[in-house]
Amino acid sequence: MLTQSVTRKPDYGVDAPGVVRVLLLVALGLCVLGFGLLLGLRWVWLAAWLLFWAFCCLAEALAMLWTSRVGKLLEMRRMLDHLVLCGDEEVLDVGCGRGMLLIEAARRLPKGHVTGIDIWSEHDQSGNSPLVTQENARLAGVAERVSVVTADARQLPFPAERFDVIVSCLALHNIHGREERRQALSEMLRVLKPDGRIAILDLAHVKQYARDLQDLGASQLTVGRPSWRVFPPLRMVLARKLPAGREDGAAEAVSGGQPSA
Repeated sequence: MLTQSVTRKPDYGVDAPGVVRVLLLVALGLCVLGFGLLLGLRWVWLAAWLLFWAFCCLAEALAMLWTSRVGKLLEMRRMLDHLVLCGDEEVLDVGCGRGMLLIEAARRLPKGHVTGIDIWSEHDQSGNSPLVTQENARLAGVAERVSVVTADARQLPFPAERFDVIVSCLALHNIHGREERRQALSEMLRVLKPDGRIAILDLAHVKQYARDLQDLGASQLTVGRPSWRVFPPLRMVLARKLPAGREDGAAEAVSGGQPSA
């Protein structure tokens, strides 16, 4: 008897699953109402209006699904390209979720290591769990270069100047309140080595991150244009931590243009 082996691949889930579910249900409900009116040949203008909004909700849900599965990965790879990793760095992924960015970074670090932290909210990502992340790393063949830790970005359980690079994607906007997000950025800078780099992808507050990083002492700070390859569109901010006592290369926030490391 012949058996067919099936190679499993990492499964990164869906971002904001509740929002996607609501959009699909709303689209279905509007379609039922719209087609019901059309079949009865009544209120055709209302039926057209309902079907138009059904199409909008369906398109938004599909765009979010595509972003979760494909578009976000493309943006993460672009961000890692800008970092130009040497391959032996110690990297921290803040809000690693099921490990998409964590694993992409680990693939570029044959002699390095990536640590991911998260509070594992299933509201922000479906099936979010450290066990799932570890299994995804195993399936991707990078488990020996990956660690995951349960921790809050506002209180990182690491000593000062621990990491060469810190990355984050679609995580910081889930922290409510500007001061709370600023605290997370302060913690990221605390555990970053002098001359270390931070790279953040997010859908909101990105200019705020840039201003806060600048106030906290980051330099060579660049904010990229929104990327419309994903929905919602993402923006990237790149920054470097100045060594203590050095004031050259003062931070300069640049809005627009392509990010440069």
